[in-house]
Order: sequence, then structure tokens, then C-alpha cells
Amino acid sequence: MIGKVDLVMWAKNGENVLPTVLKRIDEVIPHEVICHKILVDDHSTDRTTKIAKEFNWNVYPNPKTGIPSGANEALKHVDREFFISIEQDVVLAKNWWEKIPSYMGDSMVFCAQGWRIPTNLALLKLEEYTTMRKSAYALRFVSIDNNIFRTKLLRHIGGFPTMCQVCTDTILIKKIQYETPYKWIVDRNVTSLHIRPSIRQEIQHQYTHALLCSGTPYCWNHQYPLRTYIRMLATSPLSALWIAITKREPNIFWAYPALRIIALKACLDKRKSSNVFRKMLEIKGTADKHTFINKAYRIKAFPFSLTFMPILCQ
Repeated sequence: MIGKVDLVMWAKNGENVLPTVLKRIDEVIPHEVICHKILVDDHSTDRTTKIAKEFNWNVYPNPKTGIPSGANEALKHVDREFFISIEQDVVLAKNWWEKIPSYMGDSMVFCAQGWRIPTNLALLKLEEYTTMRKSAYALRFVSIDNNIFRTKLLRHIGGFPTMCQVCTDTILIKKIQYETPYKWIVDRNVTSLHIRPSIRQEIQHQYTHALLCSGTPYCWNHQYPLRTYIRMLATSPLSALWIAITKREPNIFWAYPALRIIALKACLDKRKSSNVFRKMLEIKGTADKHTFINKAYRIKAFPFSLTFMPILCQ
């Protein structure tokens, strides 16, 4: 038994999803094992904080903005050996508490989590197809939105990584895999729901995510050069047709190319912004600063391994 745990969440303008998410948490995680419910609000302009308080969560302000700041602020308030992190748009699987915390009985497990799948059918089918074809793509589905952590170990490595606003989870698992002997367990038989109402919202989400990504060697998208984005876009209509037929979901035919278009646009926009920033540094006579930033993020690449539980493909 792991004893009582703290629950943490970071949220921003989540009034449309929070009632569903918080209600499921109350249904899945027994009340008697919960010590504190900690929610860090990222300057919401809706009813997020009011809803959280109605579900008996303690609300704290994000001292800055973004996931890393919110997650680390939540970590400051944790006082239990284990804590559970849940994001505002993830509806926990009904068997989450039954399955996931038991992995922490192994003292070498740093973190354990379940799988989460999008609620939008087209996005779900795309995810199924891509995951089956590319085993390395599984890294994309590592998250910090339905996890249980060892508090002391996370604090020992400095808390949640802050070098990128949107790749906190990817950077954290690589840090654990490369720099510690501990394991990160993903049980794909425990399936939570990732609320994704529409493809259009997902396109906007991925565009914003790509723009905010710092592009460090530990980030998800850092390895793709411009020619790769162009190639993927050029082949996307045929790929989309094949996936749509294979998965029997017609919306994939337009959704897949649209996602490739937005990925290319984000790449071009970031390159343009980077060039402007470089010129500003050169004008100010501080070009060496840009070189220093690049060197600071130059991290040696290691072979990647991740512990996954068996999954039955339906």
C-alpha cells in the first residue's frame, strides 16, 4: 500500500471540461486515500477557480505562466511520498486507481501512468494507425496528465523541467531514462480519455504547441528539418486516403493533410522569427549570446528505451 496521496492539477480557462474531469476523479480515486487536492490556476478569466473550489480543491495562482511553472508550483505544496498529476482535459479511466498505483511497489519506478486517447474519432483513428506503424512514436504518448510520481525523486532532480513551455513531459522522461536508473511505466491497458472536441481545435492546439516549443534536443519536434515537413506534406493526400480507407474514417482524408500543413507553417514561422531574433542580436553586437544558447542545449543523444505494458490491438 502506498498510503495517502496528494492530487495536483494545473489549469487555465477550463470551465467547459473541469466539472466532468473533477467528477470522474471523485469517482475513481477513493476519498479516504486523498490528503490534499492542489490546483494551480494560470490566470484564468472564466469560472475555473470557482469550479475547483466547489469540488474542494485548494487553488493557488501560477506565479508565472505555462505548464512548467504551474507544475512546479503545485509540487511545492505536495507533502506526501506520492502524488498524482491530472490535467484539466483528461477523464481518468475507471480502473486507473486499481491498476496504476500498484506499479509504485517497485522502488525503481519513478513514475507510472495509463494511456489516454482523444475523444474525437478521426484523431483516435489517426493515433491508432500511427502508433501501430511506428513503435518509436510511442514516446509521443508519454504524458504528465494521469500519472503517479515519487515526490522525493522528482524534487531531487530539480522538479519539472523548465527549458520548454510545452515539452515538459518528453524532457522529463528523457531525463529520467538518460540520467537515472529509474523506470517510467506506461500501462496501455488503462485508457483514459483526452478531451478533444474537434479537429479544428486540435489543429490550432498543435500549431500553438509547435510555436512555443523551444526545440531543445530533448523536445519532441527538435529533430525535423524543413525538408522533412515538406516531404510529409507532399505525400499527405495519398497517405490520408489510405488511412481513411484502412480505418474507415472519412474525416481523416482532410484532417491529416491539414495537420501536415499546419506543421509546415509552424516550422516556417519559427524559422522566420529565429532569423529576426538573430539579426537583432547581430545589430546589438551580441551574436555570441546566440552561440551560447545553442551550446547550452547541445545534449548528447542516447538510445531511447521505455517500459510499456502489453496491449491487445483491436
